[in-house]
Amino acid sequence: MAKQLSAQSDLKEQHVVFQENQRGVNFDKLFGPYLAGAKRIVITDPYLRMFHQQRNLMELLETVSKVSRPEEEVAVHVVTVEDEFNGDKQTENFQKMADACTSIGIQFSWAYDKTGTKHDRDIMTDHCWKIVLSRGLDVFQRFELNDAFSFTNRMQQHRQCKEFNVTFIKVA
Repeated sequence: MAKQLSAQSDLKEQHVVFQENQRGVNFDKLFGPYLAGAKRIVITDPYLRMFHQQRNLMELLETVSKVSRPEEEVAVHVVTVEDEFNGDKQTENFQKMADACTSIGIQFSWAYDKTGTKHDRDIMTDHCWKIVLSRGLDVFQRFELNDAFSFTNRMQQHRQCKEFNVTFIKVA
């Protein structure tokens, strides 16, 4: 536990900018330190409709799993907007994520915002970090999702990014 505590004390408020086509970005390095130790995480992103956006969410859940202690449960709640054309498939994918998370100590839940006013994207933790996401989790350029032998498919750091920025804020 001491390692996690020292990692938390090393965190700082910052604003990070990523360039179009930049490589070397992965959720483990970018978000992992700020998610470590959290027991409750709320992700707000109205644009988790398409498969690749949901895959990015699943990859963030993998990061949560990597930075969490195996004996402790983490609740991850997503607030998004239901896809008006493919809502059934979207719900099915979220349910698959929830089912997968059950076996690794993550309590995954989601809700569809019905107000029609959600636009901002962020991640809030119960240990007072707010991560403001300019593009949500949709930060990677298109790549071949079905090629199991492509490094861009298997490892985020080999993917090209879209231009985006992330702001880390400590909230009371």
